[in-house]
Amino acid sequence: MQKLSWWYNFLLLFITALSSCTLPKNLQVKNELTPPAAYPFMDSTVQQDIPLPNWREFFKDPYLVALIDSAIKNNQDLKIANQRLEQARAEVQYHYRNFYPSVQANASFGVTKYGDYTVDGVGNFDSNLSSNISPEQRIPNPVPDYFLGLQTSWETGFAGKLRSRRKAASARLLASSYYRDLVQTQLVAGVARLYYELLAIDNELKIIRQNIDIQERAMEIVDIQKQSGQINELAVKQFKVQLLQTQALEAERKQHLVFVVNTLNTLIGKFPKIITRADTLVNTAQLAQLKTGFPIYLLENRPDLKEAMAQLQANEADLRAARAAFLPALNFSGFTALNGFNASYFFNPASLAYVGLASLSLPVFNRNQVNYQYRLQAAEKNVALYNYQKILLQSVAEVSSLYNTLLAYQRISELKLAEVTELKAALSIGNDLFLTGFANYLEVLMIRRNVLDAELQYTNAQKQFFHAYIDLYKAMGGGWR
Repeated sequence: MQKLSWWYNFLLLFITALSSCTLPKNLQVKNELTPPAAYPFMDSTVQQDIPLPNWREFFKDPYLVALIDSAIKNNQDLKIANQRLEQARAEVQYHYRNFYPSVQANASFGVTKYGDYTVDGVGNFDSNLSSNISPEQRIPNPVPDYFLGLQTSWETGFAGKLRSRRKAASARLLASSYYRDLVQTQLVAGVARLYYELLAIDNELKIIRQNIDIQERAMEIVDIQKQSGQINELAVKQFKVQLLQTQALEAERKQHLVFVVNTLNTLIGKFPKIITRADTLVNTAQLAQLKTGFPIYLLENRPDLKEAMAQLQANEADLRAARAAFLPALNFSGFTALNGFNASYFFNPASLAYVGLASLSLPVFNRNQVNYQYRLQAAEKNVALYNYQKILLQSVAEVSSLYNTLLAYQRISELKLAEVTELKAALSIGNDLFLTGFANYLEVLMIRRNVLDAELQYTNAQKQFFHAYIDLYKAMGGGWR
């Protein structure tokens, strides 16, 4: 009867252990989102199969190229990304080493004093009285312990858990590499945007200073006209107010110039200093011609998409490792050493000792914890998938939106240039009419204010055109090659 009870308990334990190895249900979400065949709201002639130029070919301005070179060498964010990449390489090496047993040398010395009324104390005393041991084998009190040897441990399994962890680390290394490319892409675009911001401010200051010169000459004329009785003091004050407003605008743009220069110097890793740059903004030859290609190319060109895909692959590998935790794991451990309590016989072959142990572990009573880790990792993997899909949706929309923004500011620039031409002609006529008494000073002031505003708006439209062009290049994945 007792034998049957023993077999019953053994069978129950075996069934429990076997049931603990059953795999949970698959919690992964499938990726059903693919890029469209073409970009919406864009002319098909622009979507041509032309390689995306590298940034040295895209930017034609030598001053800008020199600034980008300096930024890539000195920018702190890029240096931080490079260190993240080194961390990822170290993690891959760590997981690669897990495929092999860990071996470490160990040397130790200890002394133990056993109590006279303990099992070890009584046992040692009784052993020393035995005739079966030689005098050199008698146990001293206290007992020294000399140990010099190699210890090893090795964990393996039956479901590729270690291999999945290594694949996850390798995927994260790729993700770190793509993140570094993403930082460079953002850096290149950021330097270029600030550079064209500077050119726009330079152009605005030229326009403002020209207007100040004209208004100062106009003040001399109205003073003469006032003295001759042709106009009154109110007209003089109105001209003076317009001059003061323009001078205030000049001060504001000078302050913004300093801010942009300092921000750009920070990006290139330098303390504030003068930025050498071109002398004109209105030069479309500063940028190479750009064709958008097709949305499918974003998967190859955009670093953030490639990073998100690599993160997804890492999470998939982590999920496979978490799923493998439900299956048995095999562990080996042991040591080979010289071990003894007598220093004079320590290097004697008789002091050789070794231990070898193999164990099989099953998730029986900790299955809930393993299941928790699996569900947590499944959710992490699904989050990575949704993040990838979000970036894919945003990237297609960005290219389409920025291309149309580019066209819009190109058209706005043309219209504003025509507006400036017409207003300058009107101002010339107005000045002649004012001097001959056929137009009042308010009409001249209004036309002059409209000319200044139109010229500044034209400069801003040109700047926005360049910014949209740079952002489109970045949205397509340009800047890291």
